[in-house]
Amino acid sequence: MATRDLAVMYVVDVGALDRVDATMAAETSARDVVGAAVHACARAWVHERTKARVAHALGLTLYGCDATANAVAAAAVEEGGDGSEYAGVVTARALEPPTTASGEAYARDVRETRARAGGDAGDVAEAVAVACDALIRRYTVAGVNAATRKRLASCVKDVLLLTDDVGAKTMPGRDDEFVRTLLEGMRAQNIRLKVGVLNETELARTHLGVGARVARGDERRDAFAALRDACEFLALDDGENESAVTGASDLLLDLQRKRVRPTAGFRGALSFGFNARVNVSLYKLNAEAAPAKLNKYSEELAHRPEESHKTMIDVAFRNVNDLDGELVPVERHVKAYRYGKQHVPVDAETENRLSARFEKGMKVIGSIRASEAPAWLVTGEPSLCVPQQSSKTTGLSKERADADARALSALARALDDAGLALLVRGAWTESTSTIHIGALTPRISDEGDFLLFTPLPFKEDYNEYALPPAPPGARIEASDPRLDSALDFVRANALGDDATMPWESLNPTLRDQRRLFEARALGEHATAIEPTALEFAVAEAPSVAFAKRFNLDAGPGPGPGPGPSERVKMPRVHAGEDARAKSPSAGGVTAPRVDDVASPSANDDPFARLEDVKSELEDDAPATTPPDVDVFDDMD
Repeated sequence: MATRDLAVMYVVDVGALDRVDATMAAETSARDVVGAAVHACARAWVHERTKARVAHALGLTLYGCDATANAVAAAAVEEGGDGSEYAGVVTARALEPPTTASGEAYARDVRETRARAGGDAGDVAEAVAVACDALIRRYTVAGVNAATRKRLASCVKDVLLLTDDVGAKTMPGRDDEFVRTLLEGMRAQNIRLKVGVLNETELARTHLGVGARVARGDERRDAFAALRDACEFLALDDGENESAVTGASDLLLDLQRKRVRPTAGFRGALSFGFNARVNVSLYKLNAEAAPAKLNKYSEELAHRPEESHKTMIDVAFRNVNDLDGELVPVERHVKAYRYGKQHVPVDAETENRLSARFEKGMKVIGSIRASEAPAWLVTGEPSLCVPQQSSKTTGLSKERADADARALSALARALDDAGLALLVRGAWTESTSTIHIGALTPRISDEGDFLLFTPLPFKEDYNEYALPPAPPGARIEASDPRLDSALDFVRANALGDDATMPWESLNPTLRDQRRLFEARALGEHATAIEPTALEFAVAEAPSVAFAKRFNLDAGPGPGPGPGPSERVKMPRVHAGEDARAKSPSAGGVTAPRVDDVASPSANDDPFARLEDVKSELEDDAPATTPPDVDVFDDMD
């Protein structure tokens, strides 16, 4: 056990699952959805387990059941209780690090545990008390001193409560003596309470995932007032306490996400000139969660498990002038630069003379208009430029950190008022030969002002592609009535606030990979993984109306129902005379012959469909004036 351990106890109201199940579609079960989510959470923890997370534990407590099985109720009976205390609460799974087979056991308990007869709601406070007791027992070790017990008590312990409106109403207010004692004990033991609202829309979001266009649940209902007040009390004066009432889909999917601690890509000084600098840190704004890298594995030693199965790779070099000859030994290796089709050898002395070295830091070399650094011109991921904090790692005092924060805020607001961006040159490591040119654009927010570093290309890295000019008269005037059809088309296919965004959902590639690995680990046959659909449904009627107004192909699609239609592919105008479309299209309509397609003339309607063919005889004039990139020529 360590102070950075994480323990999560699911507290699920099985009665609420049955009540929500009555309002859901017939082909979907609330127990199956929640059970599958808990199963996927255990699978994610097993797949992403590291040395620092080997002791992270999961547990499952069910309440509102027709049976009672928990340590608190048993202790109450031993002390002379009548058995009514903590009734209907079942500790289905104790807090243990999940294994490959744990996920299916959690899902089976959620699906098969019977609810209390009559549909009576279980007591929320008693269920939370049982869960807290299990968490405290997990991190209470006998035979240790008080300092160790205090460190173990500071471990992060979460109670994930899933209930509906009926179950939430059983929670008393903070003026109740039992609830007040419970909340004070949770604060002392660093236990957080996260409440998930169960309803048909939240479970639909959990079940459908990417592409689900369903409304969000209302977490501000009056039924959850007592639970919301309890969460606010636990999070009082603690910025790291995430106790809150939110949708069940957020809680059920959150533990499947891979938590990555933000690491500064650069920590140093932003210099404005002699003895004028601000201590800043750069953090990546976005980072894609890629699947885990697979190591090469050999099964030749399968009968000897004590041997290593890892496959080693050895790199050999050959002479470029005699590829079929003998290998070149290490002492004859020479570093060379490619120059055309030749290789020019370069020794260590020449390489040192050619390579430039720069000191670590970010230096302002000028300012440009913000319009000259558009988003499409960047060559890498943007980074957040924020002031450094006062910590043991940075070594900055609290006064200097506050001064840096105020200076950076004033700089961001000044740039925002002037509509400018700072042009900077950065060297992320000491004595490096690689420099990064980028723009610092201001960002003003309620949480704090900061700068956004976007890397820009050098002139030799910037390749402008001149698009062919638009045909004469192709611009739509503001008074054109066809704009109404275009506006209806855009509105019909716009994603509203109630749609599930991809960046709010789990990575389907990682989810399918975990499912495949779990099946292989259990020795089961891994079924074919169906690709996850990432497309949203397209409104057919506005699309057809828009296409007809602009003389576009608006033929019916090959399949029934709404959705994107496969249009007939017309051949290119400049194809050969003997070119024929021999195979029918996907919709069963034979494509017309090339000689039946009339070439566009100058008298044709400018809004008719034209076939754009790239011509390489001469360079077309650019449609728009490219941004001024000559500013990069004067850089050091």
